Amino acid sequence: MKNARLADTAVAVSSMSKWLGDGQSSKIKIGHGFATTYEKPIEAHAHLFIANDQQTHIYQVLSGVVGLYKMLADGRRQIVTFYYPGDLIGVEDTGVWMHHGEALCSARLRCIPLSAIDSLITSEPGFGQAMLATLATELSETRDQLLSLGRKSALEKVATFLLRIARRNKREGTDECQLYLPMTRSEIADYLGLTIETISRTITRLKTTGVIRLQSKSAIQVNDLNRLAELASGDG
Repeated sequence: MKNARLADTAVAVSSMSKWLGDGQSSKIKIGHGFATTYEKPIEAHAHLFIANDQQTHIYQVLSGVVGLYKMLADGRRQIVTFYYPGDLIGVEDTGVWMHHGEALCSARLRCIPLSAIDSLITSEPGFGQAMLATLATELSETRDQLLSLGRKSALEKVATFLLRIARRNKREGTDECQLYLPMTRSEIADYLGLTIETISRTITRLKTTGVIRLQSKSAIQVNDLNRLAELASGDG
């Protein structure tokens, strides 16, 4: 039953392209009309929006990775999520951005007016279901992240992080063993609630035990997906 629900979610999420396309068109279809969108390039570490800014669009990531974060009162940064190509940013917000949005590498985004989303929900059968599936996936990952932050060891946290990217790749129809990580070790640390040194030691441990292979600064190959899943679940 669980696998069936995951399959249904993957189908619904992928069906978003029926309305939003693959990013090559400047317009999206609404009933018998079209709403104009536009593409926005953004440089590495530039901000897409700032917390408390008024929200006028949602964004579809076409390339690169965008991180959402908050600054704590003592100056620490907590990264709350990473958005990869195909992901939608801002679906869950309510008119005002709740976090800062920063491109972690050079990125390209599709800017979609909120009015177009509202019209699609009311006029296009199935669009609301696809949006709900998108939110359900994000909620599930948020719950996993809360568990990871609160209860898991450093090894379990890093393994969970890598496994989540692998599963996302599978959901999007790409190679689940080829992981793209353009974020720095510091950004991963701010996401997992660890230090840079701990992140580096843990990745080295996964490498020396043969679970992963470092292909480049931003690319990791998973050699043993089953073992990675075991480590993520605490079977270390």
